[in-house]
Amino acid sequence: MDFQLILALLASIIIIVLAFYIGMLVKRINTQKVVIANATKEKELQVAIKKQQRNENICESIRFIARATAQKQCNVSEASIRLSVLLETLLIEPKINIDNDYPAISTLFEKVKDFATHAERKEMDKKLLKQQDKQREVFENELEDAIIKEAQTLENFSL
Repeated sequence: MDFQLILALLASIIIIVLAFYIGMLVKRINTQKVVIANATKEKELQVAIKKQQRNENICESIRFIARATAQKQCNVSEASIRLSVLLETLLIEPKINIDNDYPAISTLFEKVKDFATHAERKEMDKKLLKQQDKQREVFENELEDAIIKEAQTLENFSL
């Protein structure tokens, strides 16, 4: 046989083997793309489920606190703080505009959010503590009726 013919035949075999190998690699890449896409969809679904569960738990807490507030079983200052924080932490877009939607709760929250709580109260001077409590009571008396009305609307809160 002619040397050039043997060389051409050998080159053709090498090209066919390389083409087959490239085809296998492309198939593997496509399979991996599908696996990655499915894993990404599954992860996004899990994140969405966790987000929904978190929001449902927050909504249940909002309803519970609102019900207790409407029934005057919960101090309106505490309710304002808790409800404001819960409404703010909902993972939704657009965010709830607490200032516009619940102005009394928002107003009282802004007035009392920096007041001493828990350990701070225990360490605080008694005279200063009484003064702070009186001020809180004045704020509560001003806004109690409006907060109770807003709490009544939040008793059935859902997204």
